[in-house]
Parts: sequence; C-alpha cells; structure tokens
Amino acid sequence: MEALKEMGYEVEVHPEGAQLNSYYSEQEAKAANIIIRRQHLRGAYGDIGFSRQSDGQFAMVKDELDEHRGYGARWLGRVQQLYKEKQTLAMARAKGYTLKGREVIETSEGQQVRLQFVARR
Repeated sequence: MEALKEMGYEVEVHPEGAQLNSYYSEQEAKAANIIIRRQHLRGAYGDIGFSRQSDGQFAMVKDELDEHRGYGARWLGRVQQLYKEKQTLAMARAKGYTLKGREVIETSEGQQVRLQFVARR
C-alpha cells in the first residue's frame, strides 16, 4: 500500500475483498484486497487490485486490456521495486542501521536502486 501511495495512487483496503470494476460488464467478476479504482489510473480500462494469496503474498488482478495501457509487467516491476526498497529500509532501521545514501542506477533492465547503510553507534 505504501509503495502505491508513494507512486501517487489513491488506495482502498478491503480485508475481506471487494469487487473490481471492469471495462466490459460481461467480464468475469474479480475481487481484490487492495484496489486502485480506474478513475485514479490514467488511461486504464478497469480497476487494478492486489489479492492476498493463501501463502500471504499478493498477486495483481487487472483487466487484460490494461496490459497494453501501461499497467503490465513494467509497471508492476516499479511497484515491486518501491515495495522492496521500503521493506529493506524498515528492516535496516529495526536492526539499528541508518541510511547513508540512495543511488539510482540505469541498467539494461531499467532502473535499480542501491541503498547504503551504516551501523548506529
């Protein structure tokens, strides 16, 4: 949720799940626990959500049409990268480390973030 909010999205949380709105009304009904409604997704056909799986992980749930509207693997990769960065920062703080620097590196696969920590004394 925090990663999505940092990306500028308004996020709804539904512990029991809620239905996603689709472009075509006859599409199979989909539900998710974390939802970004399409009015907050520039150019999207439907809502995008994340559904908690039995192993505790989240899986993206979206309208197939949105894959070609900028909400495919590349978009999900940015969400995952920001999530991992936030998770790493929280874990480092809990273990007594302080963030010394953050560097964004361009690679052939896109941007990578390098975090540098120092131990607190």
